[in-house]
Amino acid sequence: MKNIELLAPAGGKLQLEAALEAGANAVYFGLKKLNARTGAQNFAPEELAEIVSEIHRRGAKAYLTLNIDLSERDLGLAARTLGLAESCGVDAVLVRDAALLLFRPFFPKLSFHFSTQAAVSSSAGVEAAGSLGISRVVLARELNRDEIAACCGVGDVEIEVFVQGAMCFSCSGRCYLSSWVGGRSGNRGCCASPCRVKWENESGEVGNPLSMHDLCLAQHIGALGTLGVASLKIEGRLKSAAWVSRAVELYRLALDGKLTDEDLANASLELGGYAGRQMSDAFYQGTLGSLTGEGARVARPETGQETSGTEGANESVNSLSIIDDPAGGTLFNFTYQAETTQFRIPPQRIANPRRATSIVELAETLKSTLGSEDNDLEISIDPAIEDLLLPRNACNRLADQLTAFVRQSSKSSDGRVRDIALPSEVTQLLDQRKHPGCPENAKTLGMRPTLFRVSLQQAGKLIEKGPDFLARRKLIIDPKLCASSDVTGLVKSIRELGDVVHAVALPAVMYEADLKPIQAFLAELSGEVVFEINSWDTWQLAKKANAKMIAGPGMAILNSLAAKQLQQLGFAANWISPEIDQGQLEELCSRAQSPLYLTVYANIPLMQTRVEMPSGYGENHILSDGRNVRLRPVREGSVTVFRSCVPLDWTKLKNPKVRVAQLVVDLTGSDTIEPRPTSTSLFNYDRRLR
Repeated sequence: MKNIELLAPAGGKLQLEAALEAGANAVYFGLKKLNARTGAQNFAPEELAEIVSEIHRRGAKAYLTLNIDLSERDLGLAARTLGLAESCGVDAVLVRDAALLLFRPFFPKLSFHFSTQAAVSSSAGVEAAGSLGISRVVLARELNRDEIAACCGVGDVEIEVFVQGAMCFSCSGRCYLSSWVGGRSGNRGCCASPCRVKWENESGEVGNPLSMHDLCLAQHIGALGTLGVASLKIEGRLKSAAWVSRAVELYRLALDGKLTDEDLANASLELGGYAGRQMSDAFYQGTLGSLTGEGARVARPETGQETSGTEGANESVNSLSIIDDPAGGTLFNFTYQAETTQFRIPPQRIANPRRATSIVELAETLKSTLGSEDNDLEISIDPAIEDLLLPRNACNRLADQLTAFVRQSSKSSDGRVRDIALPSEVTQLLDQRKHPGCPENAKTLGMRPTLFRVSLQQAGKLIEKGPDFLARRKLIIDPKLCASSDVTGLVKSIRELGDVVHAVALPAVMYEADLKPIQAFLAELSGEVVFEINSWDTWQLAKKANAKMIAGPGMAILNSLAAKQLQQLGFAANWISPEIDQGQLEELCSRAQSPLYLTVYANIPLMQTRVEMPSGYGENHILSDGRNVRLRPVREGSVTVFRSCVPLDWTKLKNPKVRVAQLVVDLTGSDTIEPRPTSTSLFNYDRRLR
């Protein structure tokens, strides 16, 4: 198993050193901007060359995360970040946004990996990645052993699998819940982990039905190697250096055959105790239940206290250790925001003890001066010098030195990448956005929607309204296709709808068992209808069937170059992300060169999950949290979709700067074709998307 890569997280400098020291073959990390863990310490662009050089010196590889949805304003920084990464010798970048695929050919020294945020969940998605020039895919975490096996050996694309760490309740890249709650998008690295809080059903039962156990596949790494997995990935860029060290050490020893099965099991439990959650290999084993709930919180062995296990906590500690210097004098070892230094006060002669300061008094002063409510300072004093006295002027000089060090350490980079010469082709792509937009984007926000996204049952009810209603409207049909679907019956029903069909939707989430029915569905209808594509997996299947395509809400965009890339890949139109804010929306509409679709009414799918829900929290039960966010889970295809009970509604807004080809009313999450909600939401339209 020595050819399998052990890939470790590096949320900051201490975690990076811990990972390398413990034996990681590669590390993944982010810069201050544009990565999926903004809560980590991350690295300044100015540090990247030195960081990569040190990683390579230690015989490891450096992978840079650039794995978020990019807004229009992010594109220049994203391009410069690629340029910086290439110039510094970064081995690969992890990506999600289609705009970066447009840039890829112009950075030939960089390998591109699909992040788990790209939501690849089948061998078809891996095949798609290979055709896009992606050299590695990080698979969805909810796949079982056989599904992972099917993805291995597809062309020359390497497979990376998460083996340890936190798991998301929602399929990765398919969650809007944090964004819906407060504008903090998980798809842009700002997730507030609302799935970890208490939720209540309509019967008054309160629990943690959305809070996942942690993943641990330590006992399966031999099997993963046999399947052909290239890289074992440890999640944890928000974990402490101590946790990273222990996790990497465990997997290093296991890969090197130095642990018995019993030792491996015990070490895995230790990791679970440290993280504060139970360990689980259920997805890998093909089990979809008993993955959430109160069991997702356990007492840490060393404290006996329950922990929430929130991923947002940065566990680095600011500390000052005061010890006796064997060479004479006193040493002050100071760590602040992962930077470490040492100061020394030489031996002092105390002429008047009344005018001196005790070491304990000095420590209390430094704690109040250098610490704060948000950055507490832990101070330890060598018992051998607790009675030591120091002159006040020496104490004042030390305080000045430590304060200056804090100021210097706190001068954080703004995260901007500057002075990078971009390839001329990339500059041209960025400049082309200044040209006039697409003439097909002629409808402004406030006009009457004429495109409805509905289920087959809803389509039948709309047809009953008569020819006058449908004369002014077209339908996108979502048949909820999956492995158990009656393909023949679905095809017949869609054909009976006739010319009213604008497009037919393929699922956003699909797995290996869904491949054959989707292929059969495409084979029957590809010459007759346009398909709404909602994942890289179904794009590959539709492309091979020579189907006509539009990008659906499952492949929604925030920027014009993502739209351009998708257009080049065969999409006749692109769907705007519903979590976009007003400023981003206006900018996208002014620069897009392809037709755009905009959802103006919908019960947004806030989460899509493969997890089987505990009793009382499953399908058609209403769940609410302490902020009165209300969710309704409904089985749709291969997943359970959690939709907001309060719909997004932009139908009453008027904005001539928002110009699109289609304004869409999505009724697929509604029980009726004529919803009359008592309350609605603008989502992020009137606030800033983070």
